[in-house]
Amino acid sequence: MTGDGTVTGGGDGTVTRGGGDGGAAPGDFTHLLARRTSWGRSDAIDRILSAANAPGVLSMAGGIPAPDSFPVARLAEVTDRILSRSAAALQYASTAGVPAMREAVARRAGETGAPVGPERAMVTGGSQQGLDLVARTLLDEGDLVALDDPSYLGAVQSFRGAGARLLPLPTDRDGMRTDVLAERLAAGARPKLVYVVPHFHNPTGGVLTEERRRDLAALADRYGFLIVEDDPYGDLAFDGERLPSTDVHGDRVIRLMSLSKTLCPGFRVAGLTAPAGLIGELVAAKQSSDLQTNTFGQHVLAELLGDPAFLPAHLARLRTLYGDKARATAALLRERLPWLAFDDPRGGLFFWCAVDDPRVTSDLLYEHALAQGLALVPGAPFCIEQDGSRLLRLSFATLDEEQRREGVSRLATAFDKARADAY
Repeated sequence: MTGDGTVTGGGDGTVTRGGGDGGAAPGDFTHLLARRTSWGRSDAIDRILSAANAPGVLSMAGGIPAPDSFPVARLAEVTDRILSRSAAALQYASTAGVPAMREAVARRAGETGAPVGPERAMVTGGSQQGLDLVARTLLDEGDLVALDDPSYLGAVQSFRGAGARLLPLPTDRDGMRTDVLAERLAAGARPKLVYVVPHFHNPTGGVLTEERRRDLAALADRYGFLIVEDDPYGDLAFDGERLPSTDVHGDRVIRLMSLSKTLCPGFRVAGLTAPAGLIGELVAAKQSSDLQTNTFGQHVLAELLGDPAFLPAHLARLRTLYGDKARATAALLRERLPWLAFDDPRGGLFFWCAVDDPRVTSDLLYEHALAQGLALVPGAPFCIEQDGSRLLRLSFATLDEEQRREGVSRLATAFDKARADAY
């Protein structure tokens, strides 16, 4: 911890380096690894999600969309049409993306924020690659990144992996506390990036208000930092309302636009928009990473998104699907688990919960839940400075009604066993 409230890289799962004198044990290559391989390393989520895939385990862990949300019939129709037309979808493509897909990204960005042309858009291999490209392009070792605490673990890993220091900021139902950010900036903190998940924040579910978006853009203009806006859940508002991107208030915004939660994750196709002076650098970084994103997936999704009637109807169906699941899960949790405190989700895929028993930690509950055949995610891996020991994240997205009831029953049993151990 440093005097200005920042936290250095490292964290759970760091690797201890051996010496460089050739004295390592046979098969031990840790002494050859670059230092940066340990900076953002954490196996917490991989371990939890691997356990969730074990036979007989019901998962309320991952941010995985419901399989029945995928537009399978339309995808099959579009796939047949593309393959019958030419072989272009099976060939190499530009690093920045297939032109039609770049146009689709720019068009969607303009529908949900400030107007942007395709020359400021690029296609990435999922929005996680966008995070990685931003971190590798913009961050030097020791640079400061401000972000919510708790925050999305994938972002924490990317920023720490680039050697950045983290400036954790409190967050609430209305998103990042921009007033606290303003205080830290006035006191001398100088982040290069401020990272936000503006809609249905992962894991807290907060939504950054219009006032805070305006304040954040004004602070970016005043202090010269960039805003990285990661928005995989914005289209999943149960009431159908979404606020426009922060870029309507200022031009220092990089937008990461996932399609995994709204279409399907398997194509690994996402969008990124950035200021004109940065997009070329991000494309160059991608070229050295993977040359290009899946050509076939780009052609399929570009054609699907090119149908003006498709997306509004598809998103309306998703909002109904997930809204019904969230409400049914909330009612069941309140009925069966009075020790679990949470706000009703307004969108997205998660409940962010607190265990209302000072002796039962979420790690202990996780172990007992897994023994009962239920996977969940303890809160600690998301937290930077905040105490996450009694916090946990539950996903309502993939379970049907019978599985939901069984999962909550298993969680009730797990709590009883964890409480007996704790007391």
